[in-house]
Amino acid sequence: MVFYFSGTGNSKFVAEKVASVIGQKTIDITSYTKNNETPVFTDNEVYVFVCPSYMSSPARLMTEFIESATFPEGATAYLVVTCASSMGISPRVGADICKEKGMKFMGAAQVVMPQDYIILFSTKDREGSRKIVSDAIPVIEKIAATIKDGGTLDIDTIGAVEYAITKGVREVYYKYFMKTKRFRTTDACVSCGMCAKVCPLTNIVMKDGKPSWGTSCTHCMACINRCPKDAIEYGRGSVGKPRYKGPEA
Repeated sequence: MVFYFSGTGNSKFVAEKVASVIGQKTIDITSYTKNNETPVFTDNEVYVFVCPSYMSSPARLMTEFIESATFPEGATAYLVVTCASSMGISPRVGADICKEKGMKFMGAAQVVMPQDYIILFSTKDREGSRKIVSDAIPVIEKIAATIKDGGTLDIDTIGAVEYAITKGVREVYYKYFMKTKRFRTTDACVSCGMCAKVCPLTNIVMKDGKPSWGTSCTHCMACINRCPKDAIEYGRGSVGKPRYKGPEA
Protein backbone atom coordinates (compact mmCIF):
# COMPACT_ATOMS: atom_id res chain seq x y z
CA MET A 1 0.00 0.00 0.00
CA VAL A 2 1.12 3.54 -0.69
CA PHE A 3 -0.09 5.98 1.95
CA TYR A 4 0.18 9.70 1.40
CA PHE A 5 -0.54 13.05 2.98
CA SER A 6 -0.61 16.01 0.63
CA GLY A 7 -1.67 19.64 0.80
CA THR A 8 -1.00 21.18 -2.60
CA GLY A 9 -0.65 17.83 -4.37
CA ASN A 10 3.11 17.22 -4.49
CA SER A 11 3.07 14.10 -2.32
CA LYS A 12 -0.12 12.81 -3.94
CA PHE A 13 1.56 13.11 -7.33
CA VAL A 14 4.61 11.19 -6.13
CA ALA A 15 2.50 8.54 -4.37
CA GLU A 16 0.46 7.85 -7.49
CA LYS A 17 3.58 7.56 -9.64
CA VAL A 18 5.19 5.13 -7.19
CA ALA A 19 1.99 3.10 -6.87
CA SER A 20 1.66 2.74 -10.63
CA VAL A 21 5.15 1.26 -10.86
CA ILE A 22 4.96 -1.15 -7.92
CA GLY A 23 1.38 -2.17 -8.67
CA GLN A 24 -0.18 -1.01 -5.41
CA LYS A 25 -3.08 1.25 -4.52
CA THR A 26 -2.81 4.67 -2.91
CA ILE A 27 -4.55 5.71 0.29
CA ASP A 28 -4.96 9.29 1.48
CA ILE A 29 -4.34 9.09 5.23
CA THR A 30 -6.77 11.93 5.88
CA SER A 31 -9.55 9.46 5.09
CA TYR A 32 -8.63 8.09 8.53
CA THR A 33 -7.27 11.12 10.38
CA LYS A 34 -10.31 13.32 9.69
CA ASN A 35 -12.41 10.83 11.66
CA ASN A 36 -9.77 10.07 14.30
CA GLU A 37 -9.65 6.46 13.11
CA THR A 38 -6.80 4.16 14.10
CA PRO A 39 -6.80 1.54 11.34
CA VAL A 40 -5.45 -2.00 11.57
CA PHE A 41 -3.64 -3.41 8.55
CA THR A 42 -3.02 -7.13 8.36
CA ASP A 43 -1.54 -7.72 4.91
CA ASN A 44 2.15 -8.55 5.14
CA GLU A 45 3.15 -6.48 2.13
CA VAL A 46 5.24 -3.46 1.29
CA TYR A 47 4.11 -0.24 2.99
CA VAL A 48 5.22 3.04 1.42
CA PHE A 49 4.64 6.34 3.23
CA VAL A 50 4.77 9.54 1.16
CA CYS A 51 4.54 12.99 2.71
CA PRO A 52 6.07 16.47 2.62
CA SER A 53 9.02 17.52 4.72
CA TYR A 54 8.14 20.11 7.34
CA MET A 55 11.11 21.63 9.15
CA SER A 56 13.48 19.01 7.68
CA SER A 57 11.48 16.02 8.89
CA PRO A 58 8.35 14.12 7.80
CA ALA A 59 5.07 15.97 8.31
CA ARG A 60 3.74 15.24 11.78
CA LEU A 61 0.35 14.16 10.46
CA MET A 62 2.08 11.24 8.73
CA THR A 63 4.29 10.26 11.65
CA GLU A 64 1.33 10.34 14.03
CA PHE A 65 -0.68 8.21 11.60
CA ILE A 66 2.06 5.57 11.47
CA GLU A 67 2.42 5.61 15.24
CA SER A 68 -1.31 5.18 15.84
CA ALA A 69 -2.08 2.58 13.15
CA THR A 70 -1.36 -1.13 13.48
CA PHE A 71 0.84 -2.90 10.95
CA PRO A 72 1.98 -6.52 10.71
CA GLU A 73 5.12 -7.35 12.67
CA GLY A 74 8.11 -7.36 10.34
CA ALA A 75 6.32 -5.67 7.42
CA THR A 76 8.60 -3.85 4.98
CA ALA A 77 8.38 -0.05 5.05
CA TYR A 78 9.72 2.80 2.92
CA LEU A 79 9.51 6.56 3.42
CA VAL A 80 9.42 9.00 0.49
CA VAL A 81 9.56 12.69 1.32
CA THR A 82 8.78 15.63 -0.94
CA CYS A 83 10.72 18.81 -0.30
CA ALA A 84 12.05 21.95 -1.92
CA SER A 85 15.67 21.24 -0.98
CA SER A 86 16.44 18.54 1.60
CA MET A 87 14.60 15.86 3.60
CA GLY A 88 16.90 16.54 6.57
CA ILE A 89 16.52 14.01 9.37
CA SER A 90 13.71 12.07 7.67
CA PRO A 91 15.71 8.81 7.34
CA ARG A 92 16.41 8.79 11.06
CA VAL A 93 12.81 9.66 11.96
CA GLY A 94 11.52 6.91 9.67
CA ALA A 95 13.95 4.38 11.13
CA ASP A 96 12.96 5.24 14.71
CA ILE A 97 9.22 5.00 14.05
CA CYS A 98 9.51 1.72 12.17
CA LYS A 99 11.62 0.26 14.94
CA GLU A 100 8.93 1.17 17.47
CA LYS A 101 6.27 -0.40 15.25
CA GLY A 102 8.25 -3.57 14.62
CA MET A 103 8.50 -2.86 10.90
CA LYS A 104 11.53 -3.48 8.69
CA PHE A 105 12.67 -0.04 7.55
CA MET A 106 14.14 -0.06 4.04
CA GLY A 107 15.18 3.57 3.95
CA ALA A 108 13.99 6.99 2.87
CA ALA A 109 14.26 9.00 -0.33
CA GLN A 110 13.56 12.58 -1.23
CA VAL A 111 11.87 14.03 -4.29
CA VAL A 112 12.47 17.71 -4.95
CA MET A 113 9.16 19.33 -5.86
CA PRO A 114 8.06 22.97 -6.23
CA GLN A 115 8.14 25.16 -3.15
CA ASP A 116 4.66 25.74 -1.75
CA TYR A 117 5.39 27.22 1.68
CA ILE A 118 4.43 30.61 0.40
CA ILE A 119 4.34 32.38 3.75
CA LEU A 120 8.11 32.13 4.21
CA PHE A 121 9.63 31.35 0.82
CA SER A 122 9.32 32.52 -2.76
CA THR A 123 7.34 30.28 -5.07
CA LYS A 124 8.09 29.70 -8.75
CA ASP A 125 5.96 30.88 -11.61
CA ARG A 126 4.08 28.28 -13.66
CA GLU A 127 6.99 27.55 -16.00
CA GLY A 128 9.48 27.23 -13.14
CA SER A 129 7.21 24.82 -11.28
CA ARG A 130 6.58 22.80 -14.43
CA LYS A 131 10.33 22.25 -14.93
CA ILE A 132 10.82 21.08 -11.35
CA VAL A 133 7.97 18.58 -11.68
CA SER A 134 9.33 17.36 -15.01
CA ASP A 135 12.80 16.88 -13.52
CA ALA A 136 11.28 14.96 -10.60
CA ILE A 137 9.63 12.26 -12.71
CA PRO A 138 12.79 10.20 -13.46
CA VAL A 139 13.75 10.49 -9.78
CA ILE A 140 10.37 9.11 -8.74
CA GLU A 141 10.62 6.30 -11.26
CA LYS A 142 14.06 5.31 -9.94
CA ILE A 143 12.79 5.28 -6.36
CA ALA A 144 9.77 3.23 -7.38
CA ALA A 145 11.95 0.73 -9.24
CA THR A 146 14.10 0.27 -6.13
CA ILE A 147 11.01 -0.36 -4.02
CA LYS A 148 9.61 -2.79 -6.58
CA ASP A 149 12.88 -4.74 -6.57
CA GLY A 150 12.99 -4.82 -2.76
CA GLY A 151 16.08 -2.65 -2.65
CA THR A 152 17.25 -0.24 0.02
CA LEU A 153 16.93 3.53 -0.05
CA ASP A 154 18.93 6.02 2.04
CA ILE A 155 19.41 4.78 5.60
CA ASP A 156 22.43 6.90 6.49
CA THR A 157 22.63 7.63 10.20
CA ILE A 158 22.06 11.29 11.07
CA GLY A 159 24.45 12.67 13.67
CA ALA A 160 23.09 12.86 17.19
CA VAL A 161 23.64 16.62 17.46
CA GLU A 162 21.99 17.39 14.11
CA TYR A 163 19.10 15.12 14.98
CA ALA A 164 18.51 16.68 18.39
CA ILE A 165 18.75 20.26 17.12
CA THR A 166 16.44 19.67 14.16
CA LYS A 167 13.85 17.94 16.33
CA GLY A 168 14.03 20.78 18.83
CA VAL A 169 13.56 23.45 16.17
CA ARG A 170 10.70 21.44 14.68
CA GLU A 171 8.88 21.24 18.02
CA VAL A 172 9.28 24.96 18.62
CA TYR A 173 7.98 25.81 15.18
CA TYR A 174 4.99 23.50 15.48
CA LYS A 175 4.09 24.91 18.88
CA TYR A 176 4.67 28.62 18.41
CA PHE A 177 4.62 29.44 14.70
CA MET A 178 2.27 26.99 13.01
CA LYS A 179 -0.76 29.17 13.72
CA THR A 180 -3.78 30.38 11.77
CA LYS A 181 -4.45 33.84 13.15
CA ARG A 182 -2.62 35.56 10.29
CA PHE A 183 -4.70 33.96 7.53
CA ARG A 184 -7.09 36.46 5.97
CA THR A 185 -9.17 36.95 2.85
CA THR A 186 -9.08 39.88 0.49
CA ASP A 187 -11.89 41.53 -1.44
CA ALA A 188 -11.21 39.03 -4.24
CA CYS A 189 -12.91 36.27 -2.22
CA VAL A 190 -16.08 35.03 -3.97
CA SER A 191 -17.21 32.69 -1.15
CA CYS A 192 -16.70 29.57 -3.28
CA GLY A 193 -15.65 27.46 -0.30
CA MET A 194 -12.71 25.83 -2.10
CA CYS A 195 -10.41 26.52 0.86
CA ALA A 196 -12.68 24.56 3.19
CA LYS A 197 -12.99 21.76 0.66
CA VAL A 198 -9.24 21.23 0.18
CA CYS A 199 -8.22 21.55 3.84
CA PRO A 200 -6.97 18.06 4.81
CA LEU A 201 -7.78 18.63 8.47
CA THR A 202 -11.27 20.12 7.97
CA ASN A 203 -9.89 23.10 9.86
CA ILE A 204 -11.75 25.67 7.76
CA VAL A 205 -15.46 26.39 7.89
CA MET A 206 -17.43 29.01 5.99
CA LYS A 207 -19.07 31.67 8.13
CA ASP A 208 -21.19 34.34 6.48
CA GLY A 209 -19.63 33.39 3.16
CA LYS A 210 -16.04 33.76 4.36
CA PRO A 211 -13.53 31.14 5.57
CA SER A 212 -12.82 30.86 9.28
CA TRP A 213 -9.72 28.99 10.40
CA GLY A 214 -9.66 26.78 13.47
CA THR A 215 -6.61 25.76 15.50
CA SER A 216 -5.84 22.36 13.93
CA CYS A 217 -3.59 23.65 11.16
CA THR A 218 -0.49 21.95 9.81
CA HIS A 219 0.47 24.76 7.40
CA CYS A 220 0.10 22.55 4.34
CA MET A 221 -0.75 25.70 2.33
CA ALA A 222 -3.61 24.03 0.45
CA CYS A 223 -6.05 26.85 1.19
CA ILE A 224 -3.83 29.74 0.23
CA ASN A 225 -2.33 28.16 -2.88
CA ARG A 226 -5.40 26.46 -4.30
CA CYS A 227 -7.80 29.38 -3.90
CA PRO A 228 -9.05 30.00 -7.49
CA LYS A 229 -9.06 33.76 -6.94
CA ASP A 230 -5.78 34.02 -4.99
CA ALA A 231 -7.88 35.72 -2.34
CA ILE A 232 -6.13 34.37 0.77
CA GLU A 233 -3.08 35.94 2.38
CA TYR A 234 -0.99 35.12 5.44
CA GLY A 235 0.06 38.39 7.00
CA ARG A 236 2.39 40.13 4.58
CA GLY A 237 4.48 37.04 3.89
CA SER A 238 2.44 35.83 0.93
CA VAL A 239 1.60 39.14 -0.70
CA GLY A 240 2.64 39.40 -4.33
CA LYS A 241 3.93 35.82 -4.62
CA PRO A 242 2.78 33.41 -7.33
CA ARG A 243 0.48 30.69 -6.01
CA TYR A 244 1.47 27.08 -6.54
CA LYS A 245 -1.63 25.25 -7.77
CA GLY A 246 -0.07 21.79 -7.67
CA PRO A 247 1.76 19.48 -10.11
CA GLU A 248 -1.37 18.53 -12.02
CA ALA A 249 -2.02 22.20 -12.77
